[in-house]
Parts: sequence; structure tokens; C-alpha cells
Amino acid sequence: MNSIIDLGTHASLTHTRYTITLSTSSQIILFRLPTLSPSVCSVADTSNSTLGWTYYAMESVCPHAGGPMADSHVDLEDSGYVASCPWHAYDFDLRTGESSFGVKACVFPVVISDDLVSVEIPGREVTLVGMEGVSEVVEFKHDSTVKDSARMTELADDVTMCEWCVHILNTSDPERKIELTTQLFSNFATREQTSDAMIIGAGTAKPPDEPPREALQAVKPWEMPNPGRGGTLKSRVTMLHALANVEQWAIDLALDICVRFAAFRTSPPLGSGDKPQPLPRTFFYDWLRVANDEAKHFSLLRARLEAMGSHFGALPVHHGLWESARLTSEDLRARISIIALVHEARGLDINPLTIAKFRTAKDLDSVGVLEIIHRDEVTHVTTGHRWLSWICEQEGTQPVEVFRGYVMKYFRGAVKGPFNTEARAEAGMDACYYTDLAGGPARGHVVAGG
Repeated sequence: MNSIIDLGTHASLTHTRYTITLSTSSQIILFRLPTLSPSVCSVADTSNSTLGWTYYAMESVCPHAGGPMADSHVDLEDSGYVASCPWHAYDFDLRTGESSFGVKACVFPVVISDDLVSVEIPGREVTLVGMEGVSEVVEFKHDSTVKDSARMTELADDVTMCEWCVHILNTSDPERKIELTTQLFSNFATREQTSDAMIIGAGTAKPPDEPPREALQAVKPWEMPNPGRGGTLKSRVTMLHALANVEQWAIDLALDICVRFAAFRTSPPLGSGDKPQPLPRTFFYDWLRVANDEAKHFSLLRARLEAMGSHFGALPVHHGLWESARLTSEDLRARISIIALVHEARGLDINPLTIAKFRTAKDLDSVGVLEIIHRDEVTHVTTGHRWLSWICEQEGTQPVEVFRGYVMKYFRGAVKGPFNTEARAEAGMDACYYTDLAGGPARGHVVAGG
């Protein structure tokens, strides 16, 4: 005997995924994804589709080792959508639950009738206890529902992904930057499921040496004001302002990796007979998704600063993250190692400490924003680890050795703890990556997050 649980109307479901808590104390994940065209997927979705969107429901924990499927990475493969666990990248078909690793996740039928979305759960009299959106909405300053032609993109439909990225990189207005970034990811993801996929366009546009900034006082990282311990409003504003600066640079870093390395080819082992491999389209999808997340993070922090009586630009900022980008501009392996697996991984260490300070100060609105950022950053480090591992697999090298070699070459100072070993392990980085690791002579501070 099964229970039919009503989740709401299609019009009311605006997030890409939801965590659903049931009266049995169990949880499932509801995915809301663009409907695939027959040219992309041979298996048509009908009963669980409406108005260009298709719904899938899956158990909330990975059957392999209990990883959180709410934070899973969704890819498009020949059979349709596949969700990969953020811990160990076990993949599961959202229709069948089947995995290439031989294990199977539980999936649940979703039915749409008269715009009402419902899920069928085994067991009698199972009821809905709670439903929480996982994918947060970007906090636009402007009403994004208004079709103001002055705020629509200036780019034509045939513009390449690289041209899009360079256009956004050269946009100094942070509000316009987040609007364009979210639009690019939406366009790329939507078109990826059609016969009109966006052209990557390697070589069609050149990224700037440094993205411009609008009316900001720039200082060296070690000249930044001391944020204090979070006990005062001024201290917390200083912390959030510094984080907003990091997130704005992180938007640019994710876009830059797409355009700067669009023509990258792997270097197969000598004598192997293997051909150099280009980056698959999922590489660009992944990093555009990261850019979209970073735009969301910046918007949430900017909105929080304004709610606290300040604004972004009220305090000095630094360009430390972009200095690391300059150093690694010629090598994708180095870029991933330093930006994603050092700087962003350091954010995993720092975030819980920062959240604790804001919680002690009873600033729970800021705590909510910081928890969103921390959850997303685990997936960003996972993305870096995934693609460095992919490159190393193609080239017959070991990811740990490659990573440590690039840190010793390009990073300044020791990779210091304390380490959030649990979050790092979720992202694929065990202790052998960062234990007893140091680069060249230190100068200034390590930039955390991104």
C-alpha cells in the first residue's frame, strides 16, 4: 500500500531541488529539471512533466556511504539526468536509480495532475512533515520579473560561451555581473538539452588581464582592516564585506577558467598512443554552475550588508585571489590546484568558525547566509577535485602528487590548519593532499573561500 503526498502546484515550486521530510522521519529529494527533448533522451517523460519541467524524486542519502544527495551534482548523459553523490561521485540515474558502480538508489514516482505535483511513497498513511528548497534564489537588487529591455542581455543568440564569459568579466557593475552570470548559466543549461547547444567558441574572445572593478578602494591583503571577533555590528559588517569581495572575485575566477582554458588538451603519456583529449562540455557546465553559485553568494552577502546598514564598497577590498589567477594563467592543472583546492578548500576550514562567531552574536540572518555559502563551497571543491582527477586519469598521473607539486611551485607559505577534515573528505580531499605541505616563502595572508 502506497501513500500519495501532495507537494504543491508546479507554479509554486521554484527551486531546482527540495528536501522533503516525511512522517516516517525519512527524507527524499525532489529534483525539478528542464524536460529533455526526444533528440537528447530516447525515454520520454510525460506523467512527471509539465510546461517544460520534469520532476524526479530520490532517497536523500547515497546508498554507497550515506552522502547527501541534496548536494549532488546533476549531469546530462545519454540516458537522461544523472545525480552524482558529492562524497565519492557515485552516479545514479534519476529515472531508475541505477548506477554505473552496481549499487542502486531508491527513486519514487512523481505524478502531475491539474498542475498539482505529488510523489508516491511506500507505506500507509505517510504524510508530509516539511519541505525545504535547497537551491536558493539570487537576491537581485532589480526586479528580475520585469522585462525591462534596458536590463536584458546585449548579446545575440549566436554568441559563444567564451564571448559571454569575456563580456561578463569586463562588466564592472557587480549587480549587472550577477544578472548576466545567472542568465548565462540558465541559457547554457537549458540549451544543453536541445539540438541548439551553445557553442564553446575557444579562441573567439580573450579574457582581460584583470576584471575591472567599480568604485572600490583596493589595498594589499595584509593591509585589510582587522575584522575582530564578531561581537559587534562593525566587526560582523567587516567580515561580511570581506567575504562579499571574495565571492565577487570567485564569479570571475569561475568564468575565467572556462574561457582561458577552453582550448585545453590533455597530454597523454609518451608512447601510450593515446590522443590528446579536449575538455568535455560537462567541464564548462560545472564551472558555469560554480559561477552561478558565486553570484548567488555575492548577492546574499550584499543584501545582508544593506540590511545591517552598510553596503558593498563601504570598506577597502583586496585582489589577492586574482593574483593567484595571474600566477596560474598558463596551466589549468595549476589553476584548479591553487584556486579550488587551496583557496576554496581553506574556506571549508574557516566557514564553521565564522558561523560560530555570528551564532554567538545571535545574528541568525547572517548565519543562514553563511550556511548556504558553506554548503555550496563543499561542492565547488568537489568540482575542482573531480576535474583535476579527470585530467590526471587522461595523463597517467596521480592527483595528489600533481596537486602537491603545483602548490610547492605556485603557492606562498604553508598550507595551514586547523583543517575541516570532514568537509574536505566530502569534497574528495583526504589528508594526504594537504598534510605537511608548503609552497614558497610566505608573504601576507592566505585568502579563504570563493
